[in-house]
Amino acid sequence: MLHLARPTERPRAVRAALLGLCLGLLASAAHAVPQCELAGAPVNPANGFTTAGQSGLMRCTDLDGPVRLREQTLQDGRLMGPARWVYRDGSRKEHSTNARGNRHGLARAWDAQGTLRREENLDDGEPVGPQKTYAESGHLQRLDYVVDRRIAVSLSTLTDGTLSELRCAPVSLLPQDQAVCGHQGRASAVTLHRAPGQPSGTVSYLGGALQRLTVLNAQGALVRSEALHQEAGQPLRRVKRVYYPSGQMRSETDLLEREPGAAPAGREGVGREWAESGQLTQEIRWALGLERNIQQWYLNGQHKLQQNIAREGRVELRTTESFWDNGKPSAMNVERNGRLWGWQRYFNEAGLLLREDEHGERGVLLRRKHFNAQGALEREERFLEDGSRI
Repeated sequence: MLHLARPTERPRAVRAALLGLCLGLLASAAHAVPQCELAGAPVNPANGFTTAGQSGLMRCTDLDGPVRLREQTLQDGRLMGPARWVYRDGSRKEHSTNARGNRHGLARAWDAQGTLRREENLDDGEPVGPQKTYAESGHLQRLDYVVDRRIAVSLSTLTDGTLSELRCAPVSLLPQDQAVCGHQGRASAVTLHRAPGQPSGTVSYLGGALQRLTVLNAQGALVRSEALHQEAGQPLRRVKRVYYPSGQMRSETDLLEREPGAAPAGREGVGREWAESGQLTQEIRWALGLERNIQQWYLNGQHKLQQNIAREGRVELRTTESFWDNGKPSAMNVERNGRLWGWQRYFNEAGLLLREDEHGERGVLLRRKHFNAQGALEREERFLEDGSRI
């Protein structure tokens, strides 16, 4: 005979199962809570009443959490002073905390094998002075010197001791930058490497100022160069060049090099670009940081664009002559502060005038003249501000 459970049996069994599950979860949760003690007495850092006014080393352990051990110094109930973390994988870090709750002073971090990997100098949470990064093998991999939240000096070193990166400051900030940054009265000559035995380029510094630079690709071909040049009786100039993989020059900027500490005045010089065929495609000239003249060419050598820029106070006038690839004019435009202004002329490929547009304030189109194939005026249109014609 089939016996059916009484209505109360199933709910009782379910309740028992749920109760067991809840107890298990509570036990797991309780086990996951770090156990903290101060001077031998239990405390709870999440409950300020248990640490109020107390001083000493608070020690928290959690065998199952990501942080196995946490040691923090309390001063009159506040976390301030030396602190140490030990993680499940064996890695650890140490630092000190100031009254603002920020890291302050020397901070270190070790990996799971006990190798020192990071050493920082901090001022109220901000890096200042030397900052060191160590490789897994233990050698100093990167050394930075921070001034005003900016990396002023940087040296990156490979396992064989050769440099992979170098940045210098106008004055020596580290013993290691003396020779390589040219702070010993003569220009340095440093070969950089992407891997041991694989050069990535060269740099030369004098008094922390870059004198020469070359960048090589993985195949050893020149990618980029930079150098200071000075001809007799001429100002010092810095020339930067970029190259195609074929070795053909891709671009060049030749700019006035201003004296160290001089007030910034913007670019002063010329920039050029070439196609890989060797054809010059663009030339820009700057004066006091502003564009003064722009020229462009087609790959067949014909002029593509000639642009002159004049400035008077806040007004910039840009006059542009555009050309078809056969050398005939295609347009003559005038812009005032970035908007078309005055009469604009447009031509067909034979160089004959097709249209003239007049633009007023804010670039609004006012009039348009159409010309026939013989150059005679065919019709004229006038426009209202909304673009409608009259």
